[in-house]
Amino acid sequence: MSTIVERIGDYAAGLRPEHLDPVVLDYAKRILLDSLACGFGGLESEPARIVRLGVSDLGGHPQATLIGKGVKANAQFAALANGVAIRYQDYNDVYFGPAWTAHPSDTIATVLAAAEWSKSSGMDFLLGLIASYEVQMRFSDLPVPKNLWHRGWHHTAACSYAAAAGAGRILGLDAVQLGHAIALSGARSNTFSEIRHGNIPMDKALSAPIVASQAILYALLARNGFTGCTTLLEGPYGFANAVAGGVDVEPLVPKNGDFRIMKVGLKPYPVEGMTPAMVQAAIHLRNEHSIKPGEIESIRILAHEEAVTKPSWDDHKHAPDNKETADHSFYYCTAVALVAGECTSEQFSRKWLQDPDVARLLKLCQLEAVPHLTALFKQGARPAAVEVKTRRGTFYSEVLYPKGDPNNPMTWDDVAGKFMKQTQHVLDRVLAQKIADRTKEIDKYADVSVFAEMLGGGADL
Repeated sequence: MSTIVERIGDYAAGLRPEHLDPVVLDYAKRILLDSLACGFGGLESEPARIVRLGVSDLGGHPQATLIGKGVKANAQFAALANGVAIRYQDYNDVYFGPAWTAHPSDTIATVLAAAEWSKSSGMDFLLGLIASYEVQMRFSDLPVPKNLWHRGWHHTAACSYAAAAGAGRILGLDAVQLGHAIALSGARSNTFSEIRHGNIPMDKALSAPIVASQAILYALLARNGFTGCTTLLEGPYGFANAVAGGVDVEPLVPKNGDFRIMKVGLKPYPVEGMTPAMVQAAIHLRNEHSIKPGEIESIRILAHEEAVTKPSWDDHKHAPDNKETADHSFYYCTAVALVAGECTSEQFSRKWLQDPDVARLLKLCQLEAVPHLTALFKQGARPAAVEVKTRRGTFYSEVLYPKGDPNNPMTWDDVAGKFMKQTQHVLDRVLAQKIADRTKEIDKYADVSVFAEMLGGGADL
């Protein structure tokens, strides 16, 4: 009987256009445009700039476009640089399963770079994207008793398997070669949860893209005959036992027709994945009741059990002093939403991190888990509530399905609006609109490199 990685490879190699429901295809395009929005929005961040400098110093053949920069790097380095830009703002998609959180778009830059380099069709690119999503989300859905974060393993690790499946398919690997590429990539990419604990460093933007981008090399090695450990997932010293506590890994093999991509949520705010409902509730309370920061006496943030116990929630989040820590702070995101009435990238600038009203409200916050929200979270929802006590009275808002949740999805117009706003300082508006329009019909491209080169925007490095 074939092993798990071999069967995952068989799935990725065998995915065909006729397997895709039009609804799945449409959502994949929406996710792509959302991810590109995040990439342009994070383009001038310090982590993205530092990575581009490193990529430039190392050089290499110009194979794939650096978005917004009008130049090319080798495919692996372009995947890394674009991936860091996409990840930086914490504005990209999110999924919660019992084993791991996932941001499956962490693999999109890798799949796109491989597709541009190999001059794949738009449909082949989308098939690679969908294959990577289906693989990664099944790692999130493993039936473990407690999230693997608590065992010290960060969800970044799943990107290695997913990116190899997507990039390998794009680069023309057959099922056997894909199994080896997935095994080679997964064998050296486990990541410690410590990277999200305490005062979060720039590494938050790097951890997934570096793991995903390396999959291009592993795919090339496998295509040329290099072999990996095919029992990596279920073997006695492999993932199932060493990382996942002996869980049954059979569910990691995707099945045609069961598209988990439809369960992915998009974000209306650049915040950690459990936070949008809190921000939405806070903004609603502020606007509905004309709440002023100075009249607030206490703030209760009600969430689910995982929010209170996850490794990235700790004392550093009570008074964050950098963007990476602030966007993972329920206190900060709720407080700044109550003060500013919005939560955009601007609210994570030094100005807002030092705002005295926000600082005062941070000290008034408390976080609690409540059973009914925990039950909803275990079903895949992202619920939260905010209660604000003032001298005028106590006001409460509960958001079970925040905007962007699959039960309350961001429409194509919502995502296009996000894209236009995120690109306004990088792209000419006409070009930005053209990219959005072309994304909607990317499956019609005979050569996706034409689309990828359009993302360059014509600027200097």
